[in-house]
Amino acid sequence: MTERPLPRVAMLDFLNETKVEEKILAGVALVEPWQLNSNADLPQVAEKVGEVDALLGWHMLHYDRATLSLFKKCKVLVRVGIGIDAIDLKAAGELGIYVANVPDYGVEEVADSAMSHILNVMRNTAVTYMQYTDNKWRTDKLKGATRLRGQVLGIVGLGKIGKAVALRAKVFGLDVVFYDPYLDDGIDKALGVRRVDSLEELIAQSDILSLHCWLDEKNKHLINAKALSHIKKSGIYFINVARGGLVDEVAVIEALKDGRIKAASLDVTEKEPYPADGPLLKLPNVLITPHSAFYSDQSFQEMREKAANEVKRVLEGGVPRNFVNAQYIQNPIAKR
Repeated sequence: MTERPLPRVAMLDFLNETKVEEKILAGVALVEPWQLNSNADLPQVAEKVGEVDALLGWHMLHYDRATLSLFKKCKVLVRVGIGIDAIDLKAAGELGIYVANVPDYGVEEVADSAMSHILNVMRNTAVTYMQYTDNKWRTDKLKGATRLRGQVLGIVGLGKIGKAVALRAKVFGLDVVFYDPYLDDGIDKALGVRRVDSLEELIAQSDILSLHCWLDEKNKHLINAKALSHIKKSGIYFINVARGGLVDEVAVIEALKDGRIKAASLDVTEKEPYPADGPLLKLPNVLITPHSAFYSDQSFQEMREKAANEVKRVLEGGVPRNFVNAQYIQNPIAKR
């Protein structure tokens, strides 16, 4: 009797080694690293695309209907990370493809990183360090450094990461207020923070504004010229460790130039990698990190393990634990 071949799992982008995934999927599937840099590279693997049973995707590709349609045998697409804004969930569901993500792997790391960004812009740590690396033992760049206690931290989005930031910020003596129209009443009381009913109200009273919401069609460029017009006269510090597409870069640059935004620290930008000649990098009051807030050795391992386990669940006949397109899927390939 001929032995049935194992299903194939494609790791589409970013990594070229598969040790973590192979350990979890041993005896269940074969794992292949494709290392694509963008959708434009898909023709390089044209002969393989229609034969894979599962996909592990990081952040280099976008999954519209046309792209998803190429993967005719694909049962599940797992986003190795949290954000699913690059995936057409409706199209995937209609094509019978489960979509899952890993929503909890880096909660602590992103929250810790958010506090690091806040501390850097308010205490001027990064700029004084950069000055010292030029062998200049001076403290003039400390001018404008601010005491944290008593400052108002406005959080947009009080999900898992937003809550973790709020708890950390309270330890520093920050007065935490948040805007999140999707949460039930009482979260503010449970955490000992304040709640407002609009983004405009949040911005109007914040000394620091920090983004912790997802990106979708409804909130693209949520932080725009109109929103920023509500900054109070004393100005604001701006932090984004969520998604670059939440921000209208032109509006933020104008606010940075005229002083309404005193300083910005960004882990994400709408275009990534951010261009070396990009306008944000020409401003002295901006810090940018390379979409790395999620990272620790532990979170990276955890993310890969959880993503591989989602694939395993589907290939063994189950459904994903973190199933994000359930409302669209009626006839999954996995059940045919």
